[in-house]
Amino acid sequence: MEEKDILKENSELSDESKIQRDLEEKVGIPVDYSTITSKNIIKFLIFSGIGIFLFFIPCVESDGETVVPMVYLVNKSIELIGDFKNYLTMAVCIILSITYNISKFNKKGKLYKFHRKDGAVTATLYYLSAIFSIMVVFNIGPSQILDPEVGPTAISLAGNTLFTVTIAGWLVTFLTEFGILEFIGTLIEPVMRKIFKLPGQSAVNALSSFVAAPAVGVFMTNKLYKENVYTEKEASTIMTSFSLVSLGFFALLVSITNTTYMYGNVAITSLLVTFLLAVIMVRIPPLSKKTDTYSNGFVQTENMRKVQKYDSKIFKKALATSTTKASDAKMTVFISAIGDALSFALKIVTFVMVLTVLSMLLSKYTPVFDIIGIPMVPYLKLMGLENAEVIAPATLVGIAEIALPVMTIAGKPIAEASIFFVIVLSTVQIIFFSESANAMLQSDVKLSFGELVVIFIIRTLIATPIVAVIAKMLY
Repeated sequence: MEEKDILKENSELSDESKIQRDLEEKVGIPVDYSTITSKNIIKFLIFSGIGIFLFFIPCVESDGETVVPMVYLVNKSIELIGDFKNYLTMAVCIILSITYNISKFNKKGKLYKFHRKDGAVTATLYYLSAIFSIMVVFNIGPSQILDPEVGPTAISLAGNTLFTVTIAGWLVTFLTEFGILEFIGTLIEPVMRKIFKLPGQSAVNALSSFVAAPAVGVFMTNKLYKENVYTEKEASTIMTSFSLVSLGFFALLVSITNTTYMYGNVAITSLLVTFLLAVIMVRIPPLSKKTDTYSNGFVQTENMRKVQKYDSKIFKKALATSTTKASDAKMTVFISAIGDALSFALKIVTFVMVLTVLSMLLSKYTPVFDIIGIPMVPYLKLMGLENAEVIAPATLVGIAEIALPVMTIAGKPIAEASIFFVIVLSTVQIIFFSESANAMLQSDVKLSFGELVVIFIIRTLIATPIVAVIAKMLY
């Protein structure tokens, strides 16, 4: 072999080794076997166990239903505040419309930091939420907005949202900070490459999106793509397949439809269906047509896609990852989590207030939603779903905003299975242009508007029969 060929081969091996190290260092789960101590194991088990108990174990009676403890706490909080909820909601809407303007003149401090990412669309939501909430509380304005199914429904849902997102967002700390995600992520790493055609380390990326905002998952994936950790195909797949809404947002969706008792089933079903869709989507266009190329132009080799195998050490490694995370967790994390959860909840309140009013107006006084849903009616009837004509629009309007589907059916006399179907379908569609899709378009990964629309439609068509079957089995 000539010296030039040897140098070229060594250079390729060097590049390949570097990318492999990047995968381990930048996406892999931190592992410190020295943290496997009784103290850290107990810490991991107790706090993670509390999180699982709070979010996934239905064991408490609330309003005649058996619900998970998190839902019970939310319901009790709303019950205690009573009629003051509407005034509190109005106050939030008015205050945010004021602080937004202050932040634009005084570009420093906490208010500026809070509003620095808010653009014209968000500002409009603030102003409209303040106007609508004042109209409802003081019973002034057009009769259409004061209609019990429009304004009053909107402010009630917005108030429920304030409590649901704040409480659930704070409690989710038990799941994110004490090792359960790392433990699960490590155990499923070996199957990620074989089943999803993704690096094993991306399991953590996928699970992290489940407890964070979709845009955060997109940002995280884009960052790793730019650092040559993911290829174009891998980054595109992770963005469009695993940018699932957070656990707290699931609570929001079930609160909008007044079906909080469905929370556990909705969350688990959404996660399972999302993973199943990922298996399919990565193997068909447009994702299958994406290139196996890193952002620096390096083409991924077959050896780099080699499937890992389980061995006798996997459980010990999973335990080490969980105790490593638990050992770093301080009790002060619960204090900072309150601020993060409340900050998110405050903005969501204004969004729910406005979008509910607008969607209800369109739903009740125009045929827009009915027209949009017409193509889906035969398909839904074929799946055996009740109220097909009513829920059909909800299957497609989610491309604009993930909460819109449940808002279009909120308060309507619909079968439980159909409500569950709409909630789950809206969460597994992934692509919605108010957040996740917009973030994807702004990323460095080559995903076009047309591709995202196609992915949304394909995900909807494939997910519909799967979710329908599960809905009818559960309800």
